[in-house]
Amino acid sequence: MLRANWVILLFVLLFGCQSKDILPKTSSVDYYPLRVGAYWEYDVVETTISQVEGQTNSIYALRVNVSDSSTLNGETTYILQRWRRDPGTTPWIALDTWSVRLTTFQLIQQEGNVPFVKLQFPLSEGKTWNGNVLNNLGGPDSCEDGSVNCDTFVVSSLAKPFELPGGLSYDNSVTILENNEDDPIVMKDVRLSVYAIAIGLVYREVSHLEYCTIGDCIGQKIVENGFLQKQTLTANGGL
Repeated sequence: MLRANWVILLFVLLFGCQSKDILPKTSSVDYYPLRVGAYWEYDVVETTISQVEGQTNSIYALRVNVSDSSTLNGETTYILQRWRRDPGTTPWIALDTWSVRLTTFQLIQQEGNVPFVKLQFPLSEGKTWNGNVLNNLGGPDSCEDGSVNCDTFVVSSLAKPFELPGGLSYDNSVTILENNEDDPIVMKDVRLSVYAIAIGLVYREVSHLEYCTIGDCIGQKIVENGFLQKQTLTANGGL
């Protein structure tokens, strides 16, 4: 009887002390649910800065819908149709077509002709991977093998609440910090995506600013070229 009690205690300790910041693959996938007929609509605010054309601001609505899917060797690819409309207009105008491929350990989003590893399973807080491992864009970070030119994605928070600008909140979300380079002399490149459980992408923010590095403007954060974007979910369905 004493030995049986010790076995039970050991079982409780082993399974009761597992990290709550690690989710099985089945739960991780739920942060980017995919189904034919599903759709998401976003408000997008963008600012483009260039030395030639100055600053351009734009506000528009973006719609993404899953139009088709196919499965090969156990991996499913979903076709994403993207649509855009400007404020005050009714018809959606076709923008482009992306795709998402779901493998055992990765979710790969093909943006035009460029694949990005958006999620790597199973998700755990602090987990990192090279988001550009399937393309030739490189990146500012050191790779795991000691080489350079990787773009390190980090799970900065997992299974945490997230509140959108404007007050709408989600109880369970994961934040992927896709880059966090903030050099006050040269540039700022900060990108993050937030996914809510059973919904998908609810918020994305991009800040890419290149500063003047010649003459008296050094260190003044005078932007010569840049791109700012905030993408906020407004509606979704079909999941």
